[in-house]
Amino acid sequence: MMILRLLLLVAATAITFTYAEYTEQALKDQIANLPGSEDLDIDFNQFSGYLKVDGTKNMHYWMVESTKDAKNDPVVFWTNGGPGCSGLLGFFTEQGPFKPQKDGKLKMNEYMWNKVANMVFIESPCGVGFSYSDDKDDYKTGDAQTAADNYALIQEFMKRFPDLRQNRLYITSESYGGHYMPTLAKQIVDEQKTAPEEQKLNFQGFAVGNPFTTPYSGIPASVETYWGHQVVSKPTYDKWVTSCVDPTKPNTEECEALFIEFYRQVGSLNPYALDYPICLEDNMFAKYGRAQRLAFFNHWFASASADLRNAVGLPSMFEAGKSSVKGTNDYEPCEDVYTTDYLSRDDVKKAMHVNTEITWEECSYSVRYDEKDGLKSMVPIYQELINDGNNLNILVYSGDDDSVCGTVGTQSWIWDMGYGKPLGESWAEYTYDGQPSGFITKWTKEKLAFVTVHGAGHEVPTYKPAVALDLFTKYLNGEWTSVTLEKDAAQAKSATKASLKSA
Repeated sequence: MMILRLLLLVAATAITFTYAEYTEQALKDQIANLPGSEDLDIDFNQFSGYLKVDGTKNMHYWMVESTKDAKNDPVVFWTNGGPGCSGLLGFFTEQGPFKPQKDGKLKMNEYMWNKVANMVFIESPCGVGFSYSDDKDDYKTGDAQTAADNYALIQEFMKRFPDLRQNRLYITSESYGGHYMPTLAKQIVDEQKTAPEEQKLNFQGFAVGNPFTTPYSGIPASVETYWGHQVVSKPTYDKWVTSCVDPTKPNTEECEALFIEFYRQVGSLNPYALDYPICLEDNMFAKYGRAQRLAFFNHWFASASADLRNAVGLPSMFEAGKSSVKGTNDYEPCEDVYTTDYLSRDDVKKAMHVNTEITWEECSYSVRYDEKDGLKSMVPIYQELINDGNNLNILVYSGDDDSVCGTVGTQSWIWDMGYGKPLGESWAEYTYDGQPSGFITKWTKEKLAFVTVHGAGHEVPTYKPAVALDLFTKYLNGEWTSVTLEKDAAQAKSATKASLKSA
């Protein structure tokens, strides 16, 4: 039952609410007093709580409304990769509205994505972050089950916020999101073919950053990135090329030894962003890299030798699991550590309406994700989604300073999908604030765009927040994937030529 309620000014958090129509359950989820935000001027509504999926799964979401036009702006769901890492990493360390500080306070993120969209951050699959089930069998999952659960989550969210159902809907992620996004997009497209009217979604497409899409875009691309950045020696790289590049001549033992040697040579560089500083906090994640990377390695190296797992820090991870473009200088290498500290507080959990007995972790080691899924290429799903005329807007973007899912890995598959010469200039320079910021290629007939972000790491909004907001805004505006815009530009150019000729 819908109710109309005047939400009053909450002085303690300086949040100004206006007349809005929400369901009773949505109002119960509303965050009124968020610890650490007492000195902030928050001008948007936010909601956090659980959505029940499949009868037993309590899936956590945190929605922050758009500061521009919440009633009409797109609804964008965000989840992080892993597999098994929390969408709250994106919330607090990437494009969410708040940045956690060492003293436990929050500061506003100037480049938050809810400036242009209603952002819904989810913790998926079940068992990640604050999402939980009383049935431990729910923690066994894979790509297909995760896609089904996330589709059900979206439907439950729309029941709680029915006024947003008609809004344009997008899904976004990064890293292992290279699997999450195309499989979820296919799930949505397939389900919507027979969905009753009350379950219809205005699904527009997906964006994914530094995606793990094919087996090559993982470990092999990492090695190529090390070599490209010249952080490993030529003799070692030459041995890799000789023994490990040709898939018809596998030499597992030698390649494993070489990969361990690569890790030794790379040393303590930040694998997520090779040219950025590392966190010097006395913390396991500071030593081995962000948890999202280790969750991916745990999935990839599940059956690897103890020596290799030790080289990438996986034993320590398991122990923990049981227990100069404007905007660049804001990078804080210890932000994920501060996020973990913040979300461990009982007062924060109560404000978020989550299970206070859960110890929040960046990535889940309760989730048992199907190892075989990581060996599958997502390219056929991309081709199916595009070739079947689903009219989806698809953006693939990549920070070129990342070694975990390096840009070379994306280039290895996106050009070979069979879509020929892009419309417009191929590999055109992309600028922000007058500065060269990357390169863009647009297959506008297929509504597919590929953007590189120069100097950005694995999580593009973390390392280049201003550029990330710009590319996200352009994506939502259809500036990179709209056939209409290209046709309009071509018609205008033709009209100009005709006018000049007649003159």
